[in-house]
Amino acid sequence: MEIDLTFSQAAVVMPVEYSTLRFIVVGAGGTGSFVVPALARLIFELKQQQNKSAEMLIVDPDVVENRNIPRSNFCFAEVGRYKAQTLAERVSKAWGIETSFSSEKFDAEKHLKSSTSDYRSLTIIVGCVDNYLARREMHRALDEFRGYEDASRLWWIDGGNGKTSGQVLLGSTTKTLKPEHYFTGTSICRVLPSPSLQHSDLLEPEKIEARAATSCPDRIREGEQGLNINQRVGVEIGEMLSSLLLTRNLRRFAVYFELASGTSQSVYCTKEGIQRVVRSKRL
Repeated sequence: MEIDLTFSQAAVVMPVEYSTLRFIVVGAGGTGSFVVPALARLIFELKQQQNKSAEMLIVDPDVVENRNIPRSNFCFAEVGRYKAQTLAERVSKAWGIETSFSSEKFDAEKHLKSSTSDYRSLTIIVGCVDNYLARREMHRALDEFRGYEDASRLWWIDGGNGKTSGQVLLGSTTKTLKPEHYFTGTSICRVLPSPSLQHSDLLEPEKIEARAATSCPDRIREGEQGLNINQRVGVEIGEMLSSLLLTRNLRRFAVYFELASGTSQSVYCTKEGIQRVVRSKRL
């Protein structure tokens, strides 16, 4: 059997050094409600192990509904409350972490501009949405506020899923670069293609309009979305960010998984891996 050595040959993703870290979680529904507690644990560990200052902003305009349970990480006592506020208060009380919320749609200027003005900060947008309009706004944020490609202080990690499959994509630039420009030497990766560059279809309406108009809870009842798929996406996001920031050994920028077959495949930080992803994809 042929052994795949791609992982051992991949470069380690190293964002710029920072004094302040900020997570902006866009979407507090099925995936976001599981991502938030994972980020809370990560922030706690960063403070304990590395003495890093970190905070979180949760952005979502919706309220908790009966149909969100049990797919999302909410309970019936929280029905009627704003999702973003509910999660922010829960994290603040449980972990003592500075967590703010915005019960409205994500807006790049309002939610991001102030956090990227500090040249010693690092901001990571955590996309947990299922609509292309929100992703377009995250793409625009990365395009306008990323700074210089070789010293980006803004990254975007995006999670998405179908019925039993999903993917998590990490990136920092919306510009297509020459393969060598993503790396410093052979062992460090400073820049990665954005999720929207890896999959330009993330910014387009779903082909089947009827399906696009169907909510995630309704898709579960109709058998179009698995009960545990959102939690799995949340776990993958948490793991990738922990490897990026805590253990600092992240060597991949995309992961695809399928629950029914139990399979998972990653795309590693090599010139070949990046070329394969962005070769024929232009926005």
